[in-house]
Amino acid sequence: MSFALFMDGDMGEQTGKLVTFIINMVSMSLGFILIPLLPMPLPYIVAFLVAYATYKEKPYGMMTGSLLISLGLIYHLSRIGFFQIFPSPIMKIFILSIIIAPFTLCPAVISNNLHIIAIDMGIIAVALLCFEQSFYLAIPLILVFATIHRCRGIAFTFFYYAFISIPLQVIHYLKTFEPGVFPPLYT
Repeated sequence: MSFALFMDGDMGEQTGKLVTFIINMVSMSLGFILIPLLPMPLPYIVAFLVAYATYKEKPYGMMTGSLLISLGLIYHLSRIGFFQIFPSPIMKIFILSIIIAPFTLCPAVISNNLHIIAIDMGIIAVALLCFEQSFYLAIPLILVFATIHRCRGIAFTFFYYAFISIPLQVIHYLKTFEPGVFPPLYT
């Protein structure tokens, strides 16, 4: 499979932007529904707006969508009392900055449509973890994308996969925690 449509001249740029728009809208919709921050019809509308902003200006649209996903993660972590584990306010701010940093730094350094698609593949891989029938497809999706796209874009996929799935695993663990009982990763 070739990504020549993304790289050959003006037609390639328009085709790449259109494919990126579609994949970005799907992944942002999954991300906003997976980590609910907004009432139900709004995730689709916001995902469309983020995809359109990404279509027009690459880093700003992706940064907006990424920050919304990180705010959803922070909201759900705070609902279950995750930040009460840390005693000092400085430690809480440090943990918050660790959660928010990859969602602001990765979109700031993207340079082409394939990097945006790499970020979207990380979001889609995390979304696959949440469904019982498809959780085993998350890592193969990342590996297939890694074999097709052999640049630094795959690092974006791994960063987004790790920085979204680890807080979701913490949320799941803290919701099902009983002393002496190890919860399953996904149920």
